[in-house]
Amino acid sequence: MNTCARKNKFSMQWMTGTAMMIALIMVLANTPLGLIRLPFLTATTLHIPVIIATLVLGLEAGLITGFVFGLNSLISNLTGASFFAPFFINPLVSVLPRMLFPVCVHLIRKAIERIVGHYDCHRSVAYIGASALGTLAHTAMVMGMIYILYHARIADMVAAGANAPEVLAQRGVGIGVALLGMINGVPEAIVATVIAPFISKALDGVLDEMNARR
Repeated sequence: MNTCARKNKFSMQWMTGTAMMIALIMVLANTPLGLIRLPFLTATTLHIPVIIATLVLGLEAGLITGFVFGLNSLISNLTGASFFAPFFINPLVSVLPRMLFPVCVHLIRKAIERIVGHYDCHRSVAYIGASALGTLAHTAMVMGMIYILYHARIADMVAAGANAPEVLAQRGVGIGVALLGMINGVPEAIVATVIAPFISKALDGVLDEMNARR
């Protein structure tokens, strides 16, 4: 299997594939399929193109699409009405974790491949593991940054009677943020695990066939 051509930075395949993933992020961001607004958080499927870009095109493509994902998150929360929306205006919450996210996907995939091998029949295992664990890491980083930067502010908002999630008042800021992360992150991980490996494997087949014809 020759994956070098499509993972070489700035090759035509690489640029086309990266552009397609960026376009998919923009489409998802502007349709109900991309951002599922909950009372206090926004669940998303925008992480899926980032996973696909990282798995199929390499870490550089993942970093670019992750940046686009984060930038879109920042912009969409400028006018957001949810409890957590103001925190996402900070790039340390909205952008930085989304750029570290593909790094996690890449490293998890490599770690699994070292365990199960690099054969084509084992690639699905690495893709599934990277999609699931990478998504959970993404949620942990986002919610972790919110807690690190804004735990005192969140406590003040809850004490002042702001329209905060009930779990924050009942469980405290630390446990409350962690529980909200689980509520948000687990469904996102399940969706990513079902969709991202399937599409990635299909794209692998298409690109490998194109390379074989050269």
